[in-house]
Amino acid sequence: MELERKLELFREKAREAGLKVTPQRIAIYRELASRNDHPSAEELFESLKNKIEGISLTTVYRTLASLEKAGLVVRVPTLKDKVHYDARVEPHSHFVCVECGAIYDIDIPSEQPFNKLKEEGFEIVNCTVLCYGICKKCKKEVK
Repeated sequence: MELERKLELFREKAREAGLKVTPQRIAIYRELASRNDHPSAEELFESLKNKIEGISLTTVYRTLASLEKAGLVVRVPTLKDKVHYDARVEPHSHFVCVECGAIYDIDIPSEQPFNKLKEEGFEIVNCTVLCYGICKKCKKEVK
């Protein structure tokens, strides 16, 4: 989905969630949505500090927390202490490289392994698989 369409949907969903659509929220979301590397709050701040006057790391943290609560971004858990974020909120999974820390989106049909739960009456609202391993780039460097 192109970035302008994502921003249009963001504005719509933010208003539906009762969030004001401020220039800082738009800038933070735009930066996150334009990237594929699942940045941390610190990485987003570093990218934005020279683009948005007066932005602080605290503002980035608070904005991400409010966007996550509203379902507009998702947290990507890692083995390390840093929290990473993803603007792609539709169900999908992630691969985290234990060597370099890179995070990759992976599309796995997430319903298939859980058909038994559905048969037993459970309703799955969202499902994600989180894989840890060594990415292709790091694997090549080891050889």
